[in-house]
Amino acid sequence: MESWTLIQLSHDLFRPLGILVAWWILDWLGTRGIRRFFGRAEAGLEIEEGAESRREASLKRLRTLRGISLQIYRWTLAAIALLTLAGSLGVDVRSILTGLGIAGLAISLAAQNIIRDFLNGIFILFEDQFAVGDVVKIDGNSGVVESFTLRTTRLRTLDGELVTIPNGSISTVLNFTKKWSRARVEVGVDYGTDIPKALSVMERVAKELAAEMPGKIIEAPSVLEGILAFEASAMTLRVLLKTAPGAQWEVAAAYRLRLKKAFEESGITISLPQLDVHLKTSEAALKRMA
Repeated sequence: MESWTLIQLSHDLFRPLGILVAWWILDWLGTRGIRRFFGRAEAGLEIEEGAESRREASLKRLRTLRGISLQIYRWTLAAIALLTLAGSLGVDVRSILTGLGIAGLAISLAAQNIIRDFLNGIFILFEDQFAVGDVVKIDGNSGVVESFTLRTTRLRTLDGELVTIPNGSISTVLNFTKKWSRARVEVGVDYGTDIPKALSVMERVAKELAAEMPGKIIEAPSVLEGILAFEASAMTLRVLLKTAPGAQWEVAAAYRLRLKKAFEESGITISLPQLDVHLKTSEAALKRMA
């Protein structure tokens, strides 16, 4: 009888310990397996994808999916392990599940915003609206997507600020690095400028830059054949450069630098704001001055 009691006591002690060990092993194996799966998928992209921009977009999406998959797996495993552990300690799991169901109903009524966050997060993920590493503007907040979960999106702004946005509040997303981007450069020239000559210089500089940056400028430059607008002190000309995702700012800065030098060499003046003042004097004032 004493030996049976000892065996039962050992069983009661080692069973919870075994559950915890199994939880740890499954967590280690599962997370390792998920990371290896996505790692192989990323390695396969480097071989299969021919275009750099397409490969980068696919890598961003895979990394976002990897993070979400790890979260779902670990939370699900933890829930199962905790219920199993409670059952091994003699707790009635059915009553827990029933209580959780009732509590879940009450929570769902009180936490509709959280549920909306999760649902919108699922739509963002499967519609591939953006991924970790994309540069986006969400409801007035601009920055790089630093992390994404089913509930929140975190942006790092240009000033280094971290902005946390609940997914349920996201209504409009501007993605600056999706598939391809465009550098738009507009320059104002003096009203005495030879416009065909200026357009010719802009086109030449754009083609030279495209030859120097073949991986970042992905199509032939497009120079507007004409005047975009008449401003108060300038005529505005424009060039469009289609670029790889995220390269538009670097390309635009490089183009402006080369264009300024080319304009100076060609004698073309980039207009500055100016004001012409005309004085009108009455005949009586003229007679007094005479």
